[in-house]
Amino acid sequence: MSVRFTLRQLEYFDAIASEGSLTAAADRCHVSASALALALDDLERHLGIQLVVRRKGRGVTLTPAGTRMLSMTRHLLSGAEGLAAEAWQAAEGVAGRLVIGVYETLTPLWLPEVLERFQIRHPDIEIDFLEGTADTLHDHLLQGRIDVALMYQVDVSSQLAFEQVHSYRPHVVLAEGHRFARRHSIRLSDLIDEPLVAFEVPPARHNTEQLFESLGLTPRVAYRIQNYELVRCIVGRGLGYAVLFQRPTTSQTYDGRRVVQLNLIDRVDPTVVGLARPAGAPITARYRALKRFLEGITIDAP
Repeated sequence: MSVRFTLRQLEYFDAIASEGSLTAAADRCHVSASALALALDDLERHLGIQLVVRRKGRGVTLTPAGTRMLSMTRHLLSGAEGLAAEAWQAAEGVAGRLVIGVYETLTPLWLPEVLERFQIRHPDIEIDFLEGTADTLHDHLLQGRIDVALMYQVDVSSQLAFEQVHSYRPHVVLAEGHRFARRHSIRLSDLIDEPLVAFEVPPARHNTEQLFESLGLTPRVAYRIQNYELVRCIVGRGLGYAVLFQRPTTSQTYDGRRVVQLNLIDRVDPTVVGLARPAGAPITARYRALKRFLEGITIDAP
């Protein structure tokens, strides 16, 4: 069964029942009495029952069916008001639940900041999170399982809207005892004959390949690794160099060796990280608060 009446018609019926006359109800609703009468006629026709008895000069009285319908009408209108209030709170209030998806290699440095400092700044927001690949985050956004995702721009499809929060330049990681370790910066061509420890997790692999191609260089790949810290451990043992984006605050690797990080002299395009949401989805106050927070912190990304 299709519902053909509107909330506006129910509001008019409630006003008529409360005021006892079409004229008074029309004043309350800021419409003409004739428009109110037409809306009431239409509501009665769609419901298939007579709601009120109209007596010229004596106002209106509810029929028995109208009395029963009035209780249900007010229940529906109350629910609609609650829905509107909840929608306003979700859109404008910096409170409530916010489920954040984070690309798996971005989580170690970004997510702790959100869980600590952002939560302190906005204690009324309940944070939940999900780690995942770009494909997983994409699907969860479209299915409404997460509200927003922190991910690379290169992974964002046309079904998602994207706003940048940071851009990053790659850097070179060398063992502490490497011959170039005392430099502050380096060109990739200086290392081209040495073994590359390649970080293979997308989009790092794609970005690294593009980087070498843009400089007309072909690296000598010695290892292809999907664990970020294992890359640093192998470099720390002097088994090659790496090109990465993440800059941990410590130079020590998991196995106790030390590495150094050198900026690239080469001019390369930055890698962009930002927030993705379903295209056309409203921008809530919680989203705006998260975006402002992420734009205001300095984090190097993988």
